[in-house]
Amino acid sequence: MNQRLIISAAVGVFIALFTYARLVYGTCAGSPTCEAGDFTWSHRGAQQLLAGQNPYHDPTLGPGNPFPRNDPLFYPLPSLLVAMPLSPFPREVAGALFMGVSCGLLAYGLFREGFSRAALFLSAPFWFSVVAVQWSPLIVASALIPALLPLTMVKPNIGLPVFLTYPTWRAAVASVAILLISLLVLPTWPLDWLNNAGGHTVFQPLRVFPVGWLLLLAALRWRTPEARLLLLLALVPQRPIYDQLPIWLICQPGNSRAVLILSALSWLAIFGWLLVPALNVAWIVVGTYLPALAILLLNPASNCEER
Repeated sequence: MNQRLIISAAVGVFIALFTYARLVYGTCAGSPTCEAGDFTWSHRGAQQLLAGQNPYHDPTLGPGNPFPRNDPLFYPLPSLLVAMPLSPFPREVAGALFMGVSCGLLAYGLFREGFSRAALFLSAPFWFSVVAVQWSPLIVASALIPALLPLTMVKPNIGLPVFLTYPTWRAAVASVAILLISLLVLPTWPLDWLNNAGGHTVFQPLRVFPVGWLLLLAALRWRTPEARLLLLLALVPQRPIYDQLPIWLICQPGNSRAVLILSALSWLAIFGWLLVPALNVAWIVVGTYLPALAILLLNPASNCEER
């Protein structure tokens, strides 16, 4: 336990320092600062919520404005509630703390039964999540630490498949409570959020031509939670690269070979994307979803563990 805590804390501190350095010294979309990366929207929305404003009707957010105000708020209100404790901090600090805590929790959950799945930290979706300051590591951590499962509400497009795969009664009750609190804070947010989210650019893996339909073969193992997770993820709208991180949950502790293969192939997908940009989402399906499908179908063990 002590070793697990120390290593998880070290992961969190390293990622926090790396994220802070990138946010302060990096550039994003021509802007001299990255602010808090993609976490900027939740951080800014939390500040506006505390100021009594509706963050979904922010006139400074939207096309034509420089990063990070080039999109409206696409996140549901629970993500703003989670971001609220970080609202007093400058955005670069808030983004670094958010990413460090998320990755520290991910490491703590991932290393519960050894270090066989450590290669997840070498995958393209993980590093793109870190660079973008995304919610995906925290979503995966919630699958590994049941007490965090209600946090899947912060990004329901990838959080809902995780919640439905690893449900608990306590998590369901806590999620309902969070939803009720969010409605008390801003009753109109579901409609406001859906109105904004309708303009987001996303893709559904199952509909990606010509390879997406192959993911239906996961139904052959539908009795296993890993197969159900893969099918649910294939159905939901998502963004390329970082939203695919929950795929790494298909392999339980002990299958270090599968985790390493998934991580390596995810980078090959990035190289394919660079070579043939027109097939960007097809490369993502080929480099992440199809290898996961192969692991499910070829491994004789029902829970993906090596024999």
